[in-house]
Amino acid sequence: MRPIEEEIVLWLNQRPDWIKMLADWILLFGDFDSDAADSLASDLIEKKTRELPESFTVKDLPTSKSTGPNVALTGISGLSNINALAEDGELTFGDSGITVIYGDNGSGKSGFARLVKDVVGARHRQEILPNAFGSSDQQDQKATISYRVNDEERTFVWPQKTDLALRQIHFYDEACGDHYLTNDSELSYRPSALKLMDQLVAATDLLREAIASKLQKLDSSEYHVPGLLPTTPAGIFADALNASTTDEQIDVATELPAESDKEFARLVEEEGRLQATNPGKEKARLERLAEGYLLFSTHVQTLSTTLSPESAAKLETASTTARRLRAAADLASKDGFANDPLDGVGSATWRILWEAAEKYSQQEAYHELEFPHTGGDARCPFCQQLLDSDASGRLIRFNAFVHDETAKNAHDAENSLRLAVSAVDKIEVSTVATTGALALIEAEDSAFADELRTALEIADTAKNRIGKRIRSETKDQLIELQVVDTKALAEKAQLARQRAEKIDAAAFASQLKAATDAKNILKDRIELAKHTESLKKEAARLRAVRDITALRNSISTQPITKLSTTLTRTYVNDHVNDQFSRESDHLGLNHVKLDDRGGGKGKLRHKPGLLGATLKTKTVQDVLSEGEQTALGLAGILTEINFDGSESALVLDDPITSLDHGRREKVAKRIAELAANRQVIVFTHDLTFLGDIIRAAHEEGTTLLERSIVKSRLGVPGNVLATHPWKAKDAKSRIGDLRVDLARLKKEESTLAPEEYENRVQLWAGKLSETWERLVRNDVVGKVVDRGTTEVRPKMVRLLARITPEDNTDFQSGYSNVSKWAPRHDKSEEVNFEAPIISDMEIELERIDAWRKRIQTYEQN
Repeated sequence: MRPIEEEIVLWLNQRPDWIKMLADWILLFGDFDSDAADSLASDLIEKKTRELPESFTVKDLPTSKSTGPNVALTGISGLSNINALAEDGELTFGDSGITVIYGDNGSGKSGFARLVKDVVGARHRQEILPNAFGSSDQQDQKATISYRVNDEERTFVWPQKTDLALRQIHFYDEACGDHYLTNDSELSYRPSALKLMDQLVAATDLLREAIASKLQKLDSSEYHVPGLLPTTPAGIFADALNASTTDEQIDVATELPAESDKEFARLVEEEGRLQATNPGKEKARLERLAEGYLLFSTHVQTLSTTLSPESAAKLETASTTARRLRAAADLASKDGFANDPLDGVGSATWRILWEAAEKYSQQEAYHELEFPHTGGDARCPFCQQLLDSDASGRLIRFNAFVHDETAKNAHDAENSLRLAVSAVDKIEVSTVATTGALALIEAEDSAFADELRTALEIADTAKNRIGKRIRSETKDQLIELQVVDTKALAEKAQLARQRAEKIDAAAFASQLKAATDAKNILKDRIELAKHTESLKKEAARLRAVRDITALRNSISTQPITKLSTTLTRTYVNDHVNDQFSRESDHLGLNHVKLDDRGGGKGKLRHKPGLLGATLKTKTVQDVLSEGEQTALGLAGILTEINFDGSESALVLDDPITSLDHGRREKVAKRIAELAANRQVIVFTHDLTFLGDIIRAAHEEGTTLLERSIVKSRLGVPGNVLATHPWKAKDAKSRIGDLRVDLARLKKEESTLAPEEYENRVQLWAGKLSETWERLVRNDVVGKVVDRGTTEVRPKMVRLLARITPEDNTDFQSGYSNVSKWAPRHDKSEEVNFEAPIISDMEIELERIDAWRKRIQTYEQN
């Protein structure tokens, strides 16, 4: 078999000149950029020749490995309207090693993961929704993405901008795994000899884009003769102008008859004479008149409903009721608070002050407590003095008054009255529409128009009278509205429409059309003649567009892709298939392979298939279990990563769905191995898998950064913590936290009151008790029995056999001691509980740490 370098050289020497020009540039200067593409595009369009070597040789080919830049994520901040995530949430990632982000369901973890997925351009796309429960005027979506390209720190605001360098980052979740199984994927591994082919593909695209850009500029300069009708001969000729149109044809089309200006003036005069008798204007006036009658019919009905004495009487009754209820509430406050130090309790001014104090207490001072807060440490929300018993009682009585049925009824009646008064205030008696309609009616029937105008004036006076009576500014009688016969309005509208329909323009339509057509034909021909030279330039431009379009269409990546695909099948497939077999075997998969799916843009595509399957119509989804499909998707992403020389970041979002415990441990170990050379980010809600990753990172000596995403106390998701929650920590991490807490308690002991010291000790002891339980569950029982599958691991039974009576005694003593300190039960008065001293707590902490280390040696030996 001929070496790959000779295959490329032989092919290259047989290519068209434009490919040779690209190859010559790349081999001389490196990457082919947009400036080089623009220069070569100009030469090809102008048909300028360039000096080329007689032939290319193997020595000309590049030998260095082609990889992209190293790209890693550093943080996400500045969130706005991203799902329901907190806007002040900020998630940062470790520069290297593993960043493990734990979050319960609904915590906002998936929101951050989806944002990363969209930014890095994952195999599967997923829409990032705004806050489904946000306000209707919520802001646009945005987030600030921080990342590193090699050693350069960069940021951009999503989704307004993006950076193609982020495509170097690999992303995997269940949907990406499903997509991998059902769609073709490109092989990313490229031997050094194929670098030229990849560069030629990119250069061809740039060259084609440069030619297309020049073509677009020509297209954007398209010339149109203004004002021509598409139906006249001149308009038809201008519209049909193309690359084949000759200058002679343009001269013929733009030639004018003798005395064309005088003829045009005659045709304009004839058209004007015919248009003066056009009945269309009268028809349009009658149709607008009918609309005016109907508009008034609707308007006077609205005025009658709102401004009639009956409606006003109901409004006044509501006003009287509101005042009566308010008087009753005021009387109740006067009687109920007569002995209080200050007058006016329950008044409008007092209610404003009370509502402000209630809002201040609920939102600022005591936002977690009911208002009014009168506990032992409570302060007055008005003066902020400590409350004595009288002040507490007064606040309680005030609150009871505010929520009393009398005060509530008064408040509701006043609100209803305000709404009703507002409806009267907002109604417009005279509008732009009614004024226009009156003008039309005036021209048709001035007496009827006067009647309608009077009705509006009376309605306006009635509206003002209602307002003054409600405000107690007058006792004058309510005004009766003038009755307008809406039936008559409807009949007048119908009559106007009937008159409009009887108008017939057929008598002169044909004659007017002929005059108009003759005028337009000559007008457009005169206009076309003014643009003779411009039309010739436009025809020349169209010829250039035709030639450049043909050139652009000849610039194609297809021949490059064809050779690259053939060479990839011959020289690359074995390497990739071997790595895929290693990854799939590691995850316990048999009878799977990579199927060749053809090439595109110089890359070879593949898709997972079944090895040795006799039913050719069956896919991996038909045959493999859900867990095996997940493992297969992981094998695919791990294969791709192996051939990524840039060692860019890997992001995994809950990658172990449906996997059994054995495969989970292998995935965790593989993640820890990968993190030795690249940034790895893992999102998970699975505590067991989290423990697997922590153990794997410890065994591999890989740096592990903790992050948690939680809901706030108000239930807002997306709040980021710089550590894992207590429930997610293993025994070793918990012991470390307890050691820090104990050191802090020791330092602050002298400043603590006895009760506060006792509470701190009980909390610490409770956590130590929980740590004993987790240590036994995970590091003893969990080693022997898989909690996920209840499967017994026979080889781990040796751990139980090596636990000595002394180990049992040590455990029983330690667990018993801390249980006595922990707040699990009420301490009996007879026992007279005393919190342990720091040194006793230190003894118990060292006991559990030593016990943990000892048990670990039983597992290893």
